[in-house]
Amino acid sequence: AVVSTQSTGELGEVVFLRLAAHCATLLHLADGADDIESAKVLMILAFTFQCEGKFLYEELSGHPIWQSMRFWSAAFLHAVHTERKLRVSSSASYRFQSAAERAEAAEVQRNTFFGQLSSFISNMAAFQLPPEQIAEFREKMVQMADLDKDQIEMLREMSPAIRGLDESEEESSFSEKLESFRERGRSMLKNMSKSFTFDFGLGIE
Repeated sequence: AVVSTQSTGELGEVVFLRLAAHCATLLHLADGADDIESAKVLMILAFTFQCEGKFLYEELSGHPIWQSMRFWSAAFLHAVHTERKLRVSSSASYRFQSAAERAEAAEVQRNTFFGQLSSFISNMAAFQLPPEQIAEFREKMVQMADLDKDQIEMLREMSPAIRGLDESEEESSFSEKLESFRERGRSMLKNMSKSFTFDFGLGIE
């Protein structure tokens, strides 16, 4: 039996719990092997699969890897590098670019960094990391990029502890970020289905 990678993300309870157990084991192995890339993929999938409104990440929230700032830093930088590589793979070499092309490339890099950092901040909040750790991570990463003032302010405003948002505003903002990450997970599943399917013996065709 296979888990189709064309899945919408909605699973039955038994299959959902089996998948959670498999993912917990894989996270343990990835953590022990210092396999950041695999752990990052599992994190994305954890925001994709759900059962009766409960997402897989909620079942995995107690895993110690989410408390590792080393994981978050390495996974974030890997995600940024991967997306940048995809975006600039067809671009001309820097020394052959015009001033306008270089400015455009710099803007793409800023937006890539900003988009990934927004997603990671939301994920860290979902895994219930302390606001102070999220803020420390955010500021550390912001210093590495040439973000504009508006982007930096937007990233800082994502923290309810800093903004003092009421509950409805916080829930709405987080729901939008969560849906964006779910869409990324579904896209990843579609791309993966071109080459293989997962065989975990979960009883899904």
